[in-house]
Amino acid sequence: LWILEDGKGGRLIRLTPGQPGRIGVEALEVAAHRASGELVSNGLALDGLLRISGGGLLGTLRFDRPDQFQRITAMLAAADARFAFDGPNYIRRGTIEGSVELDPAGAVLTGTLKAQGFRRKLLALAQLEASGTLRRGLGRLTVSAAGSRGRAFDVKGVADLQPNRVVLTGTGTVDRRPIRIDRPAVLSREGEAYRLAPTALELGGGRVTLGGLFGPLETAIDAEFAALPLAVLDVVRPDLGLGGTATGRVRYRAAAGLPPSGTADVNVRRLTRASYALAAKPLDLAIKAGLNGSQAALRAIAAADGRVIGRVQARLAPLSPGRDPLEQMLDAPLFAQLRYAGPADTLWRLTGVRQFDLAGPAADIGGRIAAPVIRGSVRVTNARLESPVSGTVLTALNASGRFDGSRLLLDRVNARTGATGTVSATGTVEFGTADRGIDLRVTARDAELINRDEIGATVSGPLRIQFTQSGGTIAGNVTLVRSRYRFGRARYAVPIPRLKVTDRNLPVDFDETGRVLVPIKLQLKASAPNRLAVQGLGLTSEWQAELDLGGTLEAPLITGTATMLQGTYEFAGRDFRLDRGVIRFNGLSPPDPIVDMTASANMQGLSATVRVTGTATRPEPQFTSVPSLPTEELLARLLFGSSLTDLSAPEALQLTSAVTALQSGGGLDPINSLRRAVGLDRLRILSPDLTIGQRTAIAAGKYLTRSAYLEIITDGQGYSASRAEFQLTRWLSVLSTVSTIGRHSATLRVARDY
Repeated sequence: LWILEDGKGGRLIRLTPGQPGRIGVEALEVAAHRASGELVSNGLALDGLLRISGGGLLGTLRFDRPDQFQRITAMLAAADARFAFDGPNYIRRGTIEGSVELDPAGAVLTGTLKAQGFRRKLLALAQLEASGTLRRGLGRLTVSAAGSRGRAFDVKGVADLQPNRVVLTGTGTVDRRPIRIDRPAVLSREGEAYRLAPTALELGGGRVTLGGLFGPLETAIDAEFAALPLAVLDVVRPDLGLGGTATGRVRYRAAAGLPPSGTADVNVRRLTRASYALAAKPLDLAIKAGLNGSQAALRAIAAADGRVIGRVQARLAPLSPGRDPLEQMLDAPLFAQLRYAGPADTLWRLTGVRQFDLAGPAADIGGRIAAPVIRGSVRVTNARLESPVSGTVLTALNASGRFDGSRLLLDRVNARTGATGTVSATGTVEFGTADRGIDLRVTARDAELINRDEIGATVSGPLRIQFTQSGGTIAGNVTLVRSRYRFGRARYAVPIPRLKVTDRNLPVDFDETGRVLVPIKLQLKASAPNRLAVQGLGLTSEWQAELDLGGTLEAPLITGTATMLQGTYEFAGRDFRLDRGVIRFNGLSPPDPIVDMTASANMQGLSATVRVTGTATRPEPQFTSVPSLPTEELLARLLFGSSLTDLSAPEALQLTSAVTALQSGGGLDPINSLRRAVGLDRLRILSPDLTIGQRTAIAAGKYLTRSAYLEIITDGQGYSASRAEFQLTRWLSVLSTVSTIGRHSATLRVARDY
């Protein structure tokens, strides 16, 4: 009896004289996948079963020997299966079934693959189905695939397999445009390589002709294309967003022992790239490039509106032999020249730049691609920079700078903002691949730098703006010359909404990596000696404040305290004079500060006081009066100008809703919600009065001044009236009424509480 153990007490192989050998597999691990089971050897083949688990795979590998030849049958189910290859590789859901029979006369393979959410590096498919057979060198493979990542597409293809020849046919669509192969594509074997005969493919409205040689020792590609839409590249890279069409020819050849060589002659018409908010002006490009054993070179011309606006030429030489072509070019000495004078919205669209005219840059570039050495200058004239996140708009932006190595030194940046504000800056822009970024020192003078629905700021003072590949920072100590904050709008005024959602029925080819937004952090101290306008929820007021702004530009965190200077608080059409007020910003996002305010008003022999506490989104007003009145009586006088005992049934219902809303911090109050929406001070429903021919009516009133009130009444069925009230003193008023039934009256009212 021979036993081989794994050193942990587990038996791997057991051999008993006169009996088949047994191989015990307790835990055979490949990456995240594990196999376990037992195989029995009879000297010719293996019998047994291995159970597969881990890494998203579950199933079996069965070993048997029909016709005395080894056969392996796989039945696997995939659920978020991950595979340890280069790049992201996974199957969200699917099945893999097949078998291989090791016949010495020629292997026999059969199999099917059904997958939803298939990813192999840049290729992402929503649906993939493949089935095929191969018997002693002859067979057929059928594949169908569909996806919606970037552009919707579906393709179907058939490959007829022969020992030295593969014939491909297929059809499909991309972005609802047809994909067709004019005639079958033929791959013929030449040694260890396969040669593709020139094959024409209609793709998305354009045409591609492709031929070449593909093998481990030599690769040769010859591609011609006409009116090929660049939008089809979104299938591979959804974030490209390119528009336009390309026409030209590309040739490339690389063979073992020989340096790579190639040429490219491409014309691009109406090149654009989509951005989040802005449309770029299209450009036309003409590109010529060449690669030989010692150097790579490129020349390009850019034109817009029939006028040449840019030229580029570059050379990489000498190239180091014996290395990957891409590595050769990245490490080769670089010489390049750039001349550009024209609109740059296509070039700078992702920065939020709009209507950007660039008189330059003019630059000579040396060094290497990874560490360029640039000589030249940049001049920007009459540019406009706009940020949809902060609401910043800079106009008449002029800048000049010069290159020093891989760094652009900006010695002058000036811009206007708002009616009278200005911004000036100096700084650097680093183009090196290792530490690419921006560092600007900004001086603002009455500059409107934040203009959002819920918050605005016109500032003066120094700022420092830094951006790197991993994020950015805006820091400084500024004075708020003018600023505003509106209660009740913060949670609704998100410029680029990002909601917390639970996805259901998510497209299976959804790119789970997504695009990570680079955060822009805030490190600001702001002092507002006055002119901080706080509005909303009935407030019209001026404050002073000392604030710290942290968080990010999209989700600012405000801490600090604001103290009231002057203002009013409006409730039910009545203005209360603010006597005291404090707002404490507590660092929440969206901002929801704590409020504590007291306001007072005098009316008809009554002195009323309201204290508002709570938060900006859930204020809690509390009313008191001199002489002291119950809350219902006080609200009746505020809402309707009359005692509780004089209210009609609809007015009493409206008062009940107002009291309930006041006591609960919210609630159903449709009448007052409508009144506030249309800008009225009073809105009442009146009971029928048969003595004057009035049916159920609605009364809408507005204070023209603090002492003049006008109200219009109508029942929608012929009766209408107008009432005016002029308050001469706190206890003496004159009332006038004009109606459609010919009744006119003037009344002197004396109201006094004892």
